[in-house]
Amino acid sequence: MSAQRFIGANSREAMNQVRAALGEDALILSSRMTDDGVEIMAQGEDAPSPPPLLEWLLEAGFSTAFSQELLGRGPAQLPDATPARLKAWLMNRLDSHLNQLTHEAELFKAPTVIALVGPTGVGKTTTTAKLAARYVMRHGPDNVALVTTDSFRVGAHEQLNIYAGLLGVDLHALGPQATLAPLLNQLAGKRLVIIDTVGMSQRDQRLLSHIQQLSGVRLMLVLNAASHGDTLDEVVHTYREAAHAAGCRLDDCIISKCDEAARLGPVLETVMRHGLRLNYLSVGQQVPEDLQLPGNSTVLQQAVDISRPSRFAAAPGKVTRPHLDALVRGLLGQRKAVFALRDSLITHVEGFALLAQVWPLMAQPQACWDGFLNEPPTPLSATWVTPAKAGQRAVYNTERHPLGTLAKQAKIFSVRELRYRNRHARISLSHLPVTFKGAAVRAWFATLQDSHSGQHLGQRYWLVEEQHELNEQGAELLHQVQQDELASLTARGSTLLLDLHPHLHTEPRHYLAAGLAASAVRLTQAREDWAFQARAQLLGLLPKKPRGHAGDILEGLLHLSAVVGSFEHA
Repeated sequence: MSAQRFIGANSREAMNQVRAALGEDALILSSRMTDDGVEIMAQGEDAPSPPPLLEWLLEAGFSTAFSQELLGRGPAQLPDATPARLKAWLMNRLDSHLNQLTHEAELFKAPTVIALVGPTGVGKTTTTAKLAARYVMRHGPDNVALVTTDSFRVGAHEQLNIYAGLLGVDLHALGPQATLAPLLNQLAGKRLVIIDTVGMSQRDQRLLSHIQQLSGVRLMLVLNAASHGDTLDEVVHTYREAAHAAGCRLDDCIISKCDEAARLGPVLETVMRHGLRLNYLSVGQQVPEDLQLPGNSTVLQQAVDISRPSRFAAAPGKVTRPHLDALVRGLLGQRKAVFALRDSLITHVEGFALLAQVWPLMAQPQACWDGFLNEPPTPLSATWVTPAKAGQRAVYNTERHPLGTLAKQAKIFSVRELRYRNRHARISLSHLPVTFKGAAVRAWFATLQDSHSGQHLGQRYWLVEEQHELNEQGAELLHQVQQDELASLTARGSTLLLDLHPHLHTEPRHYLAAGLAASAVRLTQAREDWAFQARAQLLGLLPKKPRGHAGDILEGLLHLSAVVGSFEHA
């Protein structure tokens, strides 16, 4: 970004113009007096180059609209958004939108009749055999039966009969004019009945009557991963409409022919957009090895890891206002991610578990808070530290000097890199033994600079009691610098809580605000991968475009608490 010139009647007015135009993190290049007033040359932070998240999704076969909806604002505004972390964030985002079977026992735990439905050639017969084989391997062949209603396709009955013989299970063929109910009554003693239905195009006029014959049966739609996205969307829409008209539900699916698909994006997008539960993935012809649970596969990783560019990938389109169904899908898709985020914060952020416990008390009477607010005080053995100002005087070598002057004579203690107000900074700590109001104390001085530009970020002064070791004093002061925003964040959190809950008493409001502020600072400082994922998800909850500062993290935590509460009471 090029430098910009600002002129004001005085320094304050000129700096206000800089902040209004370039933000709080503007880099001051020069400042001088001119005939017109104070001139400041400043430069804003360069906008980060857009991450390849959208390109990854488009190359994988996802549509432009769905990709933009899925990504939202994304984590690009975070300074530590490396490609590996962006990829991990994208995987988590996709996973949170994919409803999938995690424990196979859920599918087989009770007597179940499953009918595999779908267009011709999607692999229903082979999938029937694979599903039966998985059950036989777990429970044996006695309690499973196969049924075929496909009397049209040449060799369909013979193919399934071979599999049934190998598995040692019964196979029943239903004629064209026969009804299913008497046969199901005959098989009532079986724990699992799998019906291989005749393939039927989504445009076949007989589809409704075909689905009506399966009333009372759990329908499982088989989707061909190699099909075009528009075709898949039409198949799901038409089959679900037919199921609804027949008084049935169609909420489950199996993706077949994953090994034949050049791109998995279209079929995964279709499953996500329609809210289907993905039970299995068919990745080959072998029975039963090539039928996998989605949780045990790397399907999402495979979907995004594309080695060859697509000739048919969509170009990024104009971001449009999401439709109501898109907003609903986004909310439902976030439920899983929201609770996972809360659990991650409970695991990694000390004290967040207590915040999660007390948050539901927000709407309760003050008496409900007494157990938390009336705890006896806990004695602390912390170092005595008081902030000071440059103009305060202390005695050194029998003479009184301002601390700002004594800083030049102080002994360097350490120079190190740290995170300071969401930027990389270098802090130089030095110290000097002095006397203050008759007491022997140690004066500490800190100089903060931007690690990249060298911009001066501030000077700090403290007076510390001498009874503690230097290393202990220095560690405490570094901690205070890193917690520099805690007081202002607590005040901001209290104001936001007052807006959200105007009837909340002062004590619990300050209690929650302090806890949220401390959590925001912890998240801003942490450099681990879990913290990056948490920051990205919290910023994604905000209605505005965030900058990734601790204040944005604080607001994200407030939104998280509200969303968790809404889901828990839904």
